[in-house]
Amino acid sequence: MKYLLGLADGRNEPIKDLDNAKRVVLVDKDTVGAEDITFAYCKFEAKTATHKKHIHKAAEEVIYILSGKGISGLVDTEVEMTQGDTMFVPRGAVHWFYNPFDAPVEMLFVYTRSSLQSAGYRVVE
Repeated sequence: MKYLLGLADGRNEPIKDLDNAKRVVLVDKDTVGAEDITFAYCKFEAKTATHKKHIHKAAEEVIYILSGKGISGLVDTEVEMTQGDTMFVPRGAVHWFYNPFDAPVEMLFVYTRSSLQSAGYRVVE
């Protein structure tokens, strides 16, 4: 059934601005034909993983921490996110994430567009 997906069914999609982290897209237009959403899993390795300051000009984003902890920035504020925390990122807001801690951090994220490309991703540093 193409609508029931395990992590191994996802598409590994590294990007040049996501250092020492793994991103697996599970739901988008290419995997299941989604029209309005992208859903993915991400793992940031201990002390080394960074996602640079960037925006998604055409999409809102929701980030949910499954395990571990990391530092998330939004506009001009940084906060520590831990297991069970959720962050909403408004459309076009500058945001970033990194893991300076001793253990990996795992998260889920959702974009309100059917692909990472259509979200309008752009680095701002």
